[in-house]
Amino acid sequence: MKKHHILCIHGLGKHDNDWVRTENDEGVSFETNLKRLWDGYMPKSKSFENKVKLHSIHYDDKINKIFDSWEEQVQALKDGLVTSPLQNEVPSFIDIIDKASEAKDSGDLLYTHLFDLLLFIGSPSLQYALVNYVGQQILSIIDKYMSNNDYFTIVAHSMGTAMAHKVIQALFNEQVEMENGIKRGLPGNLKFQNVTMVSNTSYLLSRDRERHYTDTWVRPFATVGKGCCRTWINVNHKYDPISQFARFDYKYNPAWLDQAVETHGFHKDILLEEIITPNIHSLNNHFNSPYFYVPFFKLLFGYVEKEKKLQKKTR
Repeated sequence: MKKHHILCIHGLGKHDNDWVRTENDEGVSFETNLKRLWDGYMPKSKSFENKVKLHSIHYDDKINKIFDSWEEQVQALKDGLVTSPLQNEVPSFIDIIDKASEAKDSGDLLYTHLFDLLLFIGSPSLQYALVNYVGQQILSIIDKYMSNNDYFTIVAHSMGTAMAHKVIQALFNEQVEMENGIKRGLPGNLKFQNVTMVSNTSYLLSRDRERHYTDTWVRPFATVGKGCCRTWINVNHKYDPISQFARFDYKYNPAWLDQAVETHGFHKDILLEEIITPNIHSLNNHFNSPYFYVPFFKLLFGYVEKEKKLQKKTR
């Protein structure tokens, strides 16, 4: 039986390597929460265990290694920001770096998390290492299951969306450097069934914003040989502070969206307003809204009989 492999890339915060099965600050894991939503929406004949396999794509362990040489990383990051294309934001970034240094020992997660973001955007060498690390995990999963003709989907959250954007570009174009030094991309004409970006920071953390919506594989496309996936969901929350700044907006360049994809309803741009859990930014809070999980299940699994009559919420 074919399975749908959902490759989950985490966002800000500290995550175990198998984070999709680890209870988070809401007391429930992402896998448990998604299965609960599945059981309430899908027919009993479609078992979650038989149809879906979640995979934890992680990079926290890679980032943690740099904290052993904090002072060197801080100085390297400051030096790197001097040549950053985001010159208007550099003074604010420097202020965050200094506050992160003060917060490191006190456990102030706000500034240490922001420091993670700045490391990703301000340190090309670290970004290259992280992209290869995440790309290796994705290729390993695809190599293991592609012979079954299974489906593959990427779900990325927060900083993970910027990671996903870079990794997808590498997999389809620049290639990923494996541990043995060999560079490779996706096998054959493989496309992801779906890419879902939750609290999308990919534009915010882009080093080349002018080209972010052009010359890219990171978009849905109906034509073989173009685009990274068949369907796409971009979802943000109106009250999520992380996604308020430089939000990804495909309308910036209308050519980004393939007209055939739009015609068939294979692209969803969703702005949520419900506050379901205290942690508005969390992955579970986004998924708990039927305005999101219903189109998500529909695009990935095609079941519509129980679909609620929901007012479309698009920006």
